[in-house]
Amino acid sequence: MSKNQFSKGQIILSYITILRVINGIVAGAAAAFGLVLSLPIDVTDIDFLTIGLVVLAAMFVSCQAMIFNDIADREEDKINAPQRPIPSGKISIKAAYVYGIIFACFALITAIVIDIINNLYGLSVLTAIIFGGSLDLYDFKLKQLGFWGNVTIGLNVTALFAYGALHSYLVYGGTFQYVPIIVGAAAGLGNIGREVIKGLPDVEGDRESGVKTLAVELGTKPAAVIGSIFLFCLLTGGGIAVFIGLFYPIGLNYLVSIIIGALLIALVLFLAVAILINQSPKWAYTTKEILLIVYLVFLLIFIVDKIVALLIG
Repeated sequence: MSKNQFSKGQIILSYITILRVINGIVAGAAAAFGLVLSLPIDVTDIDFLTIGLVVLAAMFVSCQAMIFNDIADREEDKINAPQRPIPSGKISIKAAYVYGIIFACFALITAIVIDIINNLYGLSVLTAIIFGGSLDLYDFKLKQLGFWGNVTIGLNVTALFAYGALHSYLVYGGTFQYVPIIVGAAAGLGNIGREVIKGLPDVEGDRESGVKTLAVELGTKPAAVIGSIFLFCLLTGGGIAVFIGLFYPIGLNYLVSIIIGALLIALVLFLAVAILINQSPKWAYTTKEILLIVYLVFLLIFIVDKIVALLIG
């Protein structure tokens, strides 16, 4: 289908949707969670500029990875998701490569700025290169391995939390905080589960393209069981975030976070059980989308909670 068959608005929308901005925001929130929740309780001057730049850097890395993911998946997307920008013809392969490289450059530039203003001597740049490089390797190579490609995504998620915690320790000192990394490890395991579930609706296209997802290799029911088990691991991290108190005394604002966090944990529990009962493509797609929103809301409530606790002393 020729590009001139689409309106200018459709093409612009395609350049936005290919970025999967919500995934980038979640990535940024994960790094910010590790950073903010590791801040010493006596910090009075919160560096919001750096927090914003960390979120942007993670978002840019995620966005470039999403673009390259659509490039790598263009053949199976002709079967699984022909409406996406590349298989539909709204964005050409050449334009997509240029677009991905631009966002990779944005990520590196932002990381350089973070390192300069915080005297981190390349930590952010190195993290961006490793994070982005491993995601791109996943897009073009590791995804074909199915489950082990899913593990790569989980490790990257955990690394974002670890980067935030290490950043906070190097800039503000104090005691290195491990709880955000434990939460990040649980989030990484939960993301492995989400990736496994993502494979449930795409069996036909993945099989045709030689992508060895667990759904292709084992069938949808066993894959759903494995995905559900990893979601139960996610509940562990959620429980830690809700009940430990994350380094500061419980106040009224923290009680609100506990209530919201507990409701989100209950929702994940429901999703983990529901996918065992229903593996239909529509429900699997709905599950992975809901999980993404749950991750974002959960991270944000505790980030905001910690910032409020620091500001009000």
